Amino acid sequence: MQSFDTTKKSKVSWSQVLSGLSDYKNYIHMSIHFCCNYSFAGLSNFLPTIIQHMGYTSINAQGLSAPPYFVSFLCCVAAAFLSDRWGNRGILITLFASMATIGYLLLTCVQDESKTAARYAGVWLATCGIFPALALNITWLLNNQGGESKKGAGMAMLAIFGQTSSLISSSVFPDSDAPLYTLGCGLACAFTGLIAILAMGLSAKLTLENRRRDRVYGVVGVNERVDVTEAGDNHPNFRYLT
Repeated sequence: MQSFDTTKKSKVSWSQVLSGLSDYKNYIHMSIHFCCNYSFAGLSNFLPTIIQHMGYTSINAQGLSAPPYFVSFLCCVAAAFLSDRWGNRGILITLFASMATIGYLLLTCVQDESKTAARYAGVWLATCGIFPALALNITWLLNNQGGESKKGAGMAMLAIFGQTSSLISSSVFPDSDAPLYTLGCGLACAFTGLIAILAMGLSAKLTLENRRRDRVYGVVGVNERVDVTEAGDNHPNFRYLT
């Protein structure tokens, strides 16, 4: 299925904007982004500090921060390729979020400062899990909007509310909580676990809706073009990317 919108690029379809503001899917994506951005901002701001408190010098901590970031980039590329190939983003978001949850669980529960290998493994899992989940969630939202103006509304909701979690992450890694930063890592563990639950639930809901539309309106061909200008993703022939 290929959707298209005939609204002029210079115009805003306010009916699509209102549809975006009232769409439950956008609030789920917004919540996922909120949770992702907490971990994203926490890692960006405090990862070298967390590693330094494992017993490394400042310079070595900066160096040890680089490999997880590089591999997380490769994970993002692999996630994009696989999700396009399989036609499913929710399952991959769930898998990567679960990986990040395990990583943050290690950072939260391993309280022995001498067990640097386990804590550094937690850093790897958290980093390589959260970045692909964040990237896939954004593209997943755009895939299922059914209209350019609705995409804009969905992205505005995601960006405005989703970014506010960075304010939380900047305040829950205080120096007084060093060297384990249990509060910040514990919250990240909870948030990444919530990502997995929300993504799995949304994927299941969209799968059921696709099956319902196939049953009621008939199966849609792969190359069929669907005009979403008026009905948006409520068009009988629109099928969601799960």
